[in-house]
Amino acid sequence: MNIIFLRSNPVDPDSRVEKEVNALLKAGHSIKILAWDRSSKYRFKKATLCFENGDAEIYRFGIPATFGGGMKKNLLPLLKFQIRIYQWLKKNINTFEVIHACDFDTAYISSKIARKYQKKFIYDIFDYYVDAFNVPSRIKALIKKRDHAIINNADAVIVCTEKRKEQIAGTNPRKLVIIHNTPPNYDSKTLKTLNLNKDKVKIVYVGILDEGRLIMETAEIVKNNLDYEYHVAGFGRLGPLLEEMSKIHDNIFFYGKIPYNQALELEYSCDIMTALYDPTNPNNYYAAPNKFYEALMLGKPLIMIENTGMDDIISKFKVGTVIKYDKENLEKAINKLNQGKDNWISISQKMKEIYKNSFNWDVMEHRLIQLYSELTKW
Repeated sequence: MNIIFLRSNPVDPDSRVEKEVNALLKAGHSIKILAWDRSSKYRFKKATLCFENGDAEIYRFGIPATFGGGMKKNLLPLLKFQIRIYQWLKKNINTFEVIHACDFDTAYISSKIARKYQKKFIYDIFDYYVDAFNVPSRIKALIKKRDHAIINNADAVIVCTEKRKEQIAGTNPRKLVIIHNTPPNYDSKTLKTLNLNKDKVKIVYVGILDEGRLIMETAEIVKNNLDYEYHVAGFGRLGPLLEEMSKIHDNIFFYGKIPYNQALELEYSCDIMTALYDPTNPNNYYAAPNKFYEALMLGKPLIMIENTGMDDIISKFKVGTVIKYDKENLEKAINKLNQGKDNWISISQKMKEIYKNSFNWDVMEHRLIQLYSELTKW
């Protein structure tokens, strides 16, 4: 089938979108992606993304906006993005059979197009929109009502953990599929080990560089302890601050935005990973952080915040540390893992077994391909 993916970021990178696109290319489908580039202004730019299993065209709409700035700051750019989606889909309506919309900010307008022109519609919920911090409280009830209508009328709904079923309680999806945020299977022999300082304990974070993740707190802890290094990559509002710190402090390293395979290589070359999300955000309670799955696959001890997604597994199997959401507890956790480094080899083996037995990407890929196989018969 010809499939259109919709995502409200530039997919540069977006690990979940890229994994799903690669899986569907493997199954013989044709993929195009519509994406929102918030960094500059232009009508649209067409490019080609090259995957292991084939190529996909991507159309990026250049609409300047603040990444992580919330609906209040980005309302006008968001509306412009909706208009661009609508115009593109309508103009190219005969070139696709399926719309695969990621999150409410692409699903709202595209679900209307799907219904009007009798296209198959897949609703892929990365984050439950109404529970985001940046949605004004006065319109949450309206968004929830419309979001539930989309869920109930979609041909299929994808969520990233079994726990997410609680978050969409009150809906009745026609078909619900669980696809965890687990990374594709990488043989450690194929990952390049970077030439980093073996005498330092290397803490790593790769992802969105924004508040609510204890990123700057980690940097503050590390800069005052020369036994540690902080290796951080990604993009977002904190990027310039981290880049400046890396110029001042010899044990802080900033890589900027890097491709996903390089992100895995950086994580593989470090010692401790972090997934430190604010537990007061409801979406974080139900989250399936990429860092959690990557840490399992790579066998790296992980620090997580209690009452955030998947922290129970870290506690149950003792493959890292679960802490309160503050700088003091974070520093204690880093020190504790450092003192227990003799256990890192056994922790690594245990984490890889958990990944293999419970979250293997081969299983997730099969679920997605099977869903689309069934879709052709409905």
